[in-house]
Amino acid sequence: MGAFVYPRSEPGSGGHLDLVERLNAVAPALRREVDGLPEAVLTYRPAEGEWSIHEICGHLCDAAYFLHTRLFRMITQEEPRLPAYDQEALARARNAQEARIDDLLAEFSAQQAETVEMLADLVHWNWARTGRHEELGRISIRQLVDRAVAHDENHLAQVRALKAKAEKR
Repeated sequence: MGAFVYPRSEPGSGGHLDLVERLNAVAPALRREVDGLPEAVLTYRPAEGEWSIHEICGHLCDAAYFLHTRLFRMITQEEPRLPAYDQEALARARNAQEARIDDLLAEFSAQQAETVEMLADLVHWNWARTGRHEELGRISIRQLVDRAVAHDENHLAQVRALKAKAEKR
């Protein structure tokens, strides 16, 4: 009889690396998507109130910062309070439309790398640690990372679609 193999997603099994790998893949994929694009494509807004690729990258920087901060609190504190943030206010304050795309990509890559390193060192059963999110309620590290990966991948798809739309104009 062969050895029992734990599913990758079970706490304590060596799992969760699937999420870490996906989180780690976003920054290089984003860089590949925007590399060499003209400024007119990077700053193109499809409609009033919609974000450009520059602004999406700025938003990803902000989201990566808040993810890291929340995860650090969840790892180091018991049931910490995780405040919400106003992404529109942060976007206005950042003014990513005027930033250099390389600076935004470098910031996002550095923040993601720091978070990936922290998660890669996390003991597997600690993925069940929780915090109290102001809008989402009680949430585990695994759930928060899962949401962050989906968020980042969604914005990556948005960048691809926006790039195609801007290049057709």
